[in-house]
Amino acid sequence: MRMVIKESVGRKKVHVWFDICHTPQYNFYKNLIIRLAEEGHLVYITVLNRGKMPLIIQKELIAYPTIKIYIIGKHRLVKWSAIIDANLIRIVKLFLWSLNKRIDISYSNAFLSALIGKVRDFPTFTFDDDPQTLAFKPKMWFSKISHYCLYELPPGYTLSSKVKVLPVLKEWAYLAPNVFVPDMKFLDKYKLKPKEYFFVREVSVGTVNYAGQSAGAVMDIASKIPQDKKVLFSLEDKSIKDMYPKDWILLEEPVEGIHSLIYYSCALISSGDSMAREAALLGVPSYYLGIRYDMPANYAASRLGVLHNRKSMDFEEWIECFKANLSYKKEQENIRGTINRLFIDINEYMYSFVNELEKRRE
Repeated sequence: MRMVIKESVGRKKVHVWFDICHTPQYNFYKNLIIRLAEEGHLVYITVLNRGKMPLIIQKELIAYPTIKIYIIGKHRLVKWSAIIDANLIRIVKLFLWSLNKRIDISYSNAFLSALIGKVRDFPTFTFDDDPQTLAFKPKMWFSKISHYCLYELPPGYTLSSKVKVLPVLKEWAYLAPNVFVPDMKFLDKYKLKPKEYFFVREVSVGTVNYAGQSAGAVMDIASKIPQDKKVLFSLEDKSIKDMYPKDWILLEEPVEGIHSLIYYSCALISSGDSMAREAALLGVPSYYLGIRYDMPANYAASRLGVLHNRKSMDFEEWIECFKANLSYKKEQENIRGTINRLFIDINEYMYSFVNELEKRRE
């Protein structure tokens, strides 16, 4: 079934480029991409070949005729590949790809498209939540505006005046109540009922994002998860699945309804911080097993939601607190309502740049 395109009479359509390198980035831009496509704008999406991401994007956006998807570059999920394949080689490929394209505006979480935009003279708006990476300065140099979705900076933390800090976390772009409604139908596949299971996530540490983090963080605490609860298990590296408890329910890929599965879990435990923040913003008690406690976005999520880590509370203590708290079901929507009042609508904010450009061309 093809989508109905809503043409705006009298307005010239904008050619918009999104460069996506990681699944959370796709989640962040997805609602904006679909809105632009439904309005008839031409949307280019360049996707880094990383895991199942290209298949997921192609499957979800196949119905939109004005969306053009290109798989450019690869990531072998090892640290050297992140530098050589995903950046040095890929920026050349992206530049060559862009040469015969009309691009009016671009969005990205990385700096590659911003650099190309600087050379080719089109504006790039970057959005990120991690000012501690090596890409921080290049994004600041080459972007039209370099945004950081951090809600607020930790005490004593400062950023350049060239950076705009937004009162929101990036996960809110796809988890806010006006864009996300949980659906229990996704539990049926795994024969689960709401709040009867833990959602557990183990990431692969063979990337730059997890430099310095030891592998198998979830494995170390597996025996401490209450035995009366089921475990729905998301494992990035399926080759090591036999090292984990046999009765854990392994998620089947491509995963459908993952945020509904998180929403209806009784708690989430993750060695990766993105999913830990997602759970916190869904009002689900969550525990982050990784090492990036002081990343500003993680700091904000721990203040706003129900996110803990090894710095704020020992895992054993957290489990005991979880067992003692019988009111978390009632608290879930109260937490989301509070967050919704504090955050801006990030999708409307991002859309405003295309809307302004479109109006200027009338």
